[in-house]
Amino acid sequence: MYNNIYGLFLVLFSASCFGIMGILAKFAYAANISIGTLLFFRFFLAAVLFWSWILYKKISFQLQVKQISILFIMGTGGYAMMAILLFTSFSLMPVSLASTTFYLYPLFVMILNSILAKQLFEKSHIATILFSLIGLYFVLGADFNQINIIGLIASFGCAVLYSIYIILTEKIQGDINLFISSAFVTSFAAISILIFSMIRQDFTLNFHSSGWFSILGISFFSTFLAILTFAMGIERIGSSKAALLSILEPITTVLLSCLLFQENLGQTQKWGIFLILLSALLTNVSWRKMRLTKRLEKSIP
Repeated sequence: MYNNIYGLFLVLFSASCFGIMGILAKFAYAANISIGTLLFFRFFLAAVLFWSWILYKKISFQLQVKQISILFIMGTGGYAMMAILLFTSFSLMPVSLASTTFYLYPLFVMILNSILAKQLFEKSHIATILFSLIGLYFVLGADFNQINIIGLIASFGCAVLYSIYIILTEKIQGDINLFISSAFVTSFAAISILIFSMIRQDFTLNFHSSGWFSILGISFFSTFLAILTFAMGIERIGSSKAALLSILEPITTVLLSCLLFQENLGQTQKWGIFLILLSALLTNVSWRKMRLTKRLEKSIP
C-alpha cells in the first residue's frame, strides 16, 4: 500500500514539474532570453544531470552503433524540433491555450496506432475524437484576439510530432535504459539546438540575470526531475496508471497561467479546455484497456 501511495505521489509530482514548464518559459522570455538560448541550456544542464546520475548509480551505458544512431535521430529530429515548436508557441500564445492544444497528442497517438495496426475505431475512440474536435473549436473560436496562427501551428505541430515520437520510442527503445536514453537524447538535442541557434544568430548570453532561475527551473524540475520521478513512479504503480495521472500536467499549466499571468479565458474557451482534457483522459483509459487486453491474449496458451 505504501509503495503504491509513494508511486502515486511521484507521478503526480512529475506531472506538476512538466506542467510548470510553460510558466517558467514565460518568465524566461520576460528576462530577454531567446528560445535558442533557453532550449540549449535546458538540454545541456539536463544532460549533465543525467550523466551524473548514471555515473552515481554506475549504470552501464555500452550501446550498439545502431542504438546510438537511433538516439541521435530522436534527439535531433525529435526532441529538439519538438522543443522548438512548443517553446515557440509559448512565446506567441497564452500558455494555457498553447499547452491545451499540445495536449491533443494522445488523440494523435490513438489515431496513428489504429492506422498502423489496421484496426477499426471503437465507440470510445469516436467519442474521444469528437470531444477533442469540439473542444479545439471552442478554444479557438471563442476569442481569436488571443490566437496567434504561428503559435497555434507550432503547438499543433509539436503534438503531431510528439505522437510519432512516442510510437517510435515504444517500438525501438524497450532494451535501452531510460536514463541512458535520456542522457543521449538530451545531449544530442543540446548540440543540435546550439548549432541551429548559432546559424540563426539566436544564441546570446545578453539577458537579465533573473532569467537563470527560469533556466535552472526548466532544466532541473521540468526535464531532469520530471523524467526521474516519472520513471520511479512507473516502477511502483505501472505505466498504465501513470498515464492516467498525467492529466494533471495540462491542468497545472492552465491553472497557474491564469493565476500568474491573469490570462482571462472566456467561458467557451474554458469548456473547450475541459473537453480536450476529458478526451485526453479517455484516451489514457483506452490505452490502459488495450494493454490489459494484450497481456491477457499473451497469457492465454
